[in-house]
Amino acid sequence: MSGRCGIYYCLQEIARHDTRKVAYVPLYTCETVLAPFEKAGYQLKFYELDQDLHSIFDTSVIDEISVLSLCGYYGFCNYDHDFVKACKEKGVVIFEDVTHSMLSADGIDPLCDYFAGSFRKWMGIDCGGFAVKRNGTFETPLLQVEPTHLKQRKEYYETGDDDIFWEGELRLRQMFDCFAGDDNSEYILRHADFDSICRTRRENYAALLDALTAPLHGVQPVFPELPEATVPSHFCLYAENRDEFQQYLADYQIRSTVYWPVGPLVHPLPDSSEQYIYDHIVSVPCDQRFTPSDMQYVAQVLMDYSGN
Repeated sequence: MSGRCGIYYCLQEIARHDTRKVAYVPLYTCETVLAPFEKAGYQLKFYELDQDLHSIFDTSVIDEISVLSLCGYYGFCNYDHDFVKACKEKGVVIFEDVTHSMLSADGIDPLCDYFAGSFRKWMGIDCGGFAVKRNGTFETPLLQVEPTHLKQRKEYYETGDDDIFWEGELRLRQMFDCFAGDDNSEYILRHADFDSICRTRRENYAALLDALTAPLHGVQPVFPELPEATVPSHFCLYAENRDEFQQYLADYQIRSTVYWPVGPLVHPLPDSSEQYIYDHIVSVPCDQRFTPSDMQYVAQVLMDYSGN
């Protein structure tokens, strides 16, 4: 199971008793998050975000929607819990994509009816997807593990060949369904040292922040503070010239990733905060493969770039 399989599994369950089928979803999101809603037959209404990745909800839509979809971006949960409560009181089903926030202490809203995500952004694992129904059990049966995609995942982790990764990834995006995971992935998840993972990621993030001792120009952290409850998935920045910045990082052997390109179902306004996010955000890793010393190196490269 992938994250999108987990989301679709939740939506299939919700749709069994949902006669309205209108979901309130964020304008800044991944195409693979929206695809399950489309496949499950949901009409989409979008809510905005500001550049601090705070959700901007419109209370007037509560009577029009049947599902509210939440996301705590990069481990930082910046949405209005009072709005969530108001939706819940009106009978709206609360769903949360917790791929980024699952390890944060406040990463899953207590009013969630369903949540789903993927551990693949947190560790090397073939089937990282999961789905949780807060009350009761799923009535929808799972399909058997999809063997071709699983084989491609294993080959990628063994070889590091990006072509194999993307072949399997694009294949799954085209044919995802309510697939189960494999036994080995379940074993890894059950025995992972999540306390260590959380501690190391927080230490690395804090080390990078602390090492930024000079003002930055042309690039700025998206989250300049690390709340006590937050376990970050990445260290995110806004870069004025993102292509140039990513090439500079690559020249110093620092990998960076853009989450996400604008998907086919999303149409942000040209001067909107969402378009700015899509155009300028970039992430560097701060995970358990690295140390505070590595983060100090990243900070020095950022300051050198800023000074050029």
